[in-house]
Amino acid sequence: MQIEPHKSRDLLELVALERRAFAAKVRMARAVLGWSQSDLGHHVGLTQRAIHKLEQGETEPRRTTVRAIEQVWAHEGLEFEELPDGGFRATVRAPVLDRPHTAPDRRRRAATHRPHAYRA
Repeated sequence: MQIEPHKSRDLLELVALERRAFAAKVRMARAVLGWSQSDLGHHVGLTQRAIHKLEQGETEPRRTTVRAIEQVWAHEGLEFEELPDGGFRATVRAPVLDRPHTAPDRRRRAATHRPHAYRA
């Protein structure tokens, strides 16, 4: 089965749009949570560099990575709704806003922190 060139191009554009939307969600969620790329990476078992690449839209995330990040968002009180035009709407639950933001002690956390496993 052969795909017509214009349909293939449309599919590639759709995949790129979805990747950019996911990248924007990751950046937005980190900003709301007050987390660094390393903080998010620790929660989902990725490196800071991997989070950076996701946020730049440089890489297509694995389904398991998307699910892990979405589970973190749900656990932290963030929800994203896909809109028909390709955009999205974010909902931030009140507990997220009630938490004081404090910069983590990276040296202590690096020695004691283990990635969280969020289960649905």
